[in-house]
Amino acid sequence: MNKLIYFISLSLVAQLAFAKGIELIEDTILWRSSSLPGYNLTVSNCSTCHSAQYAEYQPPNSNPAFWKAQVSRMKKIFNAPIPDEDVPAIVEYLNQTYGDNRK
Repeated sequence: MNKLIYFISLSLVAQLAFAKGIELIEDTILWRSSSLPGYNLTVSNCSTCHSAQYAEYQPPNSNPAFWKAQVSRMKKIFNAPIPDEDVPAIVEYLNQTYGDNRK
């Protein structure tokens, strides 16, 4: 029994000695600043899971229905903790900033 404990301990020490660290690159794509209320909600809700790169690469002719579907998808499929009352403002910000109503 002592040999088994010794072997397991030695294996754990060896795994720790050869563990590799992961270094993430700095995120250079930030959410486009806006005076819309949805900007702060987007930064606080959406940035916890992904960068603005996701929004930047969506079709530029995306309409509000598209953005609502994307936010709903994040909530339902990926379990994003976005309060229901924040969704309309986030959708408006995304559409006005990245979609077909961009200014």
